Amino acid sequence: MVRENTLAAIDLGTNSFHMIIVRVRENGTFEAIAREKENVRLGSGLEEGGEIDPPAFRRAIECLKRFKMLADNSKAEIRAVATSAMREASNRAEFQAAALKEAGIKIDVISGYEEARLIYFGVLQGLPVFDKKVLLVDIGGGSTEVLVGYRGDILFSKSFKLGAIRLTEKFLKSETLDSSQIRKCKLYVEEIILPFRKIIRDLKPEIIIGSSGTVQATAGIIRAFEGEVEERPLNHYTFQSSEFKRARNMILEADTSKKRGKIPGFDSKRSDIIVGGMLILDELFQLLDLPDMTVSEFALREGIIYDTIRKWEHFQDLEHSKHLDDIRQKSILNLLVSYTRDQEYARHVAKLSLDIFDQLQSVHRLGKEEREYLEASSLLHEVGLFISHSAYHKHSYYLIRNSEAMLGFTWGEIEIIALTARYHRKSSPKSKHREFQRVGPREQETVEKLSAILRIASACNRNRQGLIETVRCQVRKNQAIFTLVTNQNYDKSLELWACEEQADAFESAYGMVPLFQ
Repeated sequence: MVRENTLAAIDLGTNSFHMIIVRVRENGTFEAIAREKENVRLGSGLEEGGEIDPPAFRRAIECLKRFKMLADNSKAEIRAVATSAMREASNRAEFQAAALKEAGIKIDVISGYEEARLIYFGVLQGLPVFDKKVLLVDIGGGSTEVLVGYRGDILFSKSFKLGAIRLTEKFLKSETLDSSQIRKCKLYVEEIILPFRKIIRDLKPEIIIGSSGTVQATAGIIRAFEGEVEERPLNHYTFQSSEFKRARNMILEADTSKKRGKIPGFDSKRSDIIVGGMLILDELFQLLDLPDMTVSEFALREGIIYDTIRKWEHFQDLEHSKHLDDIRQKSILNLLVSYTRDQEYARHVAKLSLDIFDQLQSVHRLGKEEREYLEASSLLHEVGLFISHSAYHKHSYYLIRNSEAMLGFTWGEIEIIALTARYHRKSSPKSKHREFQRVGPREQETVEKLSAILRIASACNRNRQGLIETVRCQVRKNQAIFTLVTNQNYDKSLELWACEEQADAFESAYGMVPLFQ
């Protein structure tokens, strides 16, 4: 029997922080037992590449402390994910450190593409659209995610630097808005979205889903048109293009925040930023010729829950998760096919890396996730050759770290994978290296251990023909003995020499002297 678990997902958005606490059933599905939301306005006054200002910083930390207390009361494991504002903040590391120290919460900062993927997974938990080609729109405070998905596969995904708070700060800051401000903002939004119109329209989505505060606010206004006063869930509520235009006109004709706050059915807390969000939604309706939109109240938080459950070892074989289980593997293989000239070589290096990792378990004491990072970096360690042979390990780091195809991984995980690939040759990790400084001490230790293994695995395939079939590892006090195994009458001297060249990096990472035979 699978044990019951309690899990909390925290979404650190640019406008609001949300938390959902769920009870995970024996079959891997879940039910919400608490929901919390606070308007933190983390992105208020935040310019791209700038700092989270001190008041917002403190509001956010205090909110997280409250969330932690509530999660602890439910004995819930916490997974916290940060999006646009944190992606761009120059003091992101300081905030993450403060959140861990003061609130006891580790924060993963995810890319816009990963955010869209998780939102899609969340939507699939709340709406029966798995077998439909979905166009998903999520308008946040700092970014807008647009995705087309079908049966759990992502056909198109784009994170636009367009958000309700971002546009308000850029174009709509004055208390009384005039038509010229709105026009400038509208043209700016159109310019950014327009290049992707044909791609999205050609995919011919069957259903359009909106999952953001802007979409829900619009639905609330439209419901008020219908004279509905009873508050009912908005999930699965659909409004037509003509209804949207009426709601849009009401918002845009109200030239002050105070007037917008009096619109029936509208949450006045959003009155200062709703114009920016509405202009984004308006452009999407117009450019993509959307006939209607269905509201999903399930979004990033539920996606985090689903993604976490499927990673738990005791749920991995459940039937309900099999159709979404391999997104990380697909991401790595897509990059491998796109950029690696010698896939067989890369796959053999990955095999040798995992052989060594598994046999050194008692020494490195790393887990299943780190094993996955090693496999990914082993498969991708030569992708930099696509750019140039000179310093290709550095090019590999850049391609992995900045690829939009690394779906299923957080930024922190991508950084570990990219750094492990970067340090598979030449200099071992150094504290003076700028890219190595980006990660914390624990992640640095992981990179040192994984890259030391990858160095040996790569050296064992120096002939690039896979003649070293495996490596046997023995640990004796302060020594690690590596036996290179081949079934052929093959002279291993080249591989033994190559392994000896990597001995210092292994000894530095493990505090053990490696011997090769």
